[in-house]
Amino acid sequence: MSPPTVTASAPSIGVAAVESGAPEARRVSLPAPKSVAMPPKRLLAVWGLGWLLIGAAVAAGIAFTRSGAEFGPTLFMSILFAEVVGFTALLSTRLVFPLFERMPAAANLGLQILTLLSGTVFGSIVVTTTQPYFALAHFRTVAMIVVVNAVLGVIVGIALRTYDSMREQIQAQFEALRSKEAMEREIEIAREVQRELLPRACPIVPGLKIAGACRPAIGVGGDYYDYLQFSEHRLGIVIADVAGKGIPAALLMAGLQGSVRSLAGPAVEPGEVNRLLNGMLYRSTTTARYATLFFALYDADRRVLSYSNAGHFPPLLVGRDGTVAHLGADGIPLGLFEEARYGQAQRTLETGDLLALYTDGIVEAQGLDGVEFGEERFIELLTRHRNADLDDLVLKIMAELEQWSGGHAHDDATLVLARVG
Repeated sequence: MSPPTVTASAPSIGVAAVESGAPEARRVSLPAPKSVAMPPKRLLAVWGLGWLLIGAAVAAGIAFTRSGAEFGPTLFMSILFAEVVGFTALLSTRLVFPLFERMPAAANLGLQILTLLSGTVFGSIVVTTTQPYFALAHFRTVAMIVVVNAVLGVIVGIALRTYDSMREQIQAQFEALRSKEAMEREIEIAREVQRELLPRACPIVPGLKIAGACRPAIGVGGDYYDYLQFSEHRLGIVIADVAGKGIPAALLMAGLQGSVRSLAGPAVEPGEVNRLLNGMLYRSTTTARYATLFFALYDADRRVLSYSNAGHFPPLLVGRDGTVAHLGADGIPLGLFEEARYGQAQRTLETGDLLALYTDGIVEAQGLDGVEFGEERFIELLTRHRNADLDDLVLKIMAELEQWSGGHAHDDATLVLARVG
């Protein structure tokens, strides 16, 4: 998985925004495969002409060693024998063999051989009736030719069936590859759209440094974070996790982000924002589609953080002395019950306090042995590096998660860090 890329803001305040994303890959569209199938009439004509030429060549070789009186019957019967082999193989492969596909492999193969043998032998016997006197006069030769025709018919029929099977498999694989390529293009477009929804730069708020990162598990996901700068001294911070993964979760996430931006304001309390969001989400989706969300409003003049939690992981507040506290004010996730109410709380922040907002993809990331990354390990990283540059700390935590999961993340991971300066 590609590491997050960093977009830095004004260096005077040391603020950065981190977004997930991989360099654009040049894709080469596959050309449409050329059809190898012919119209039935043309196929039969070409097939018959080919075996006619084979029969003529065989007849000419036989007649070359025999008297002129036998040339006509030899030529005629050789051509008919060749036609019998060819058409038996073609018609059996295209019309009869498909009826055996659902049978066990051994029974399928046995019926194919039996069909080719019976078709070729009976067809050859019919051919001999066109020249009965010649067949009786050269009984052993004709019998040997019938046996050879039967063996040749089996070989040609099995070879033709093998060719048809390989052609069908190649066609199916090509179509699957084209479908996969089209889906990858759609996911790439969705990834670009989602990347545009994330903050491109960090807001400038006196006395506050902030950094964030979002890493979808499968290209696009349901996690998101956002900054809402209402004024120079008032900032809204939101982090959310929509149930599910992939494009459906990403679409719901985009709608939720738009709703947050339309409902939140400097005069709207965080608990009221969550209540309004819950009503909108409940009326527009099923109960299977829900989201957890933490919304906070920071007043830089008073250093007061007002917040409301709708079923999200409680953010962590790491003090400058290393003490750790959870920000409560919990409520149920958005979209489950129409009349749900959400409380809120306030916290006065001190200089050096580090606030960590995160989704479950951080603490529930599974290692190769199935063990989760865990909250304790996450807190240990935060406390040990609480004075580090926020950009570096975000990248370090994401790198730890990448190493822990072995590059196989099973859930979206989003992290927002803010420090009071």
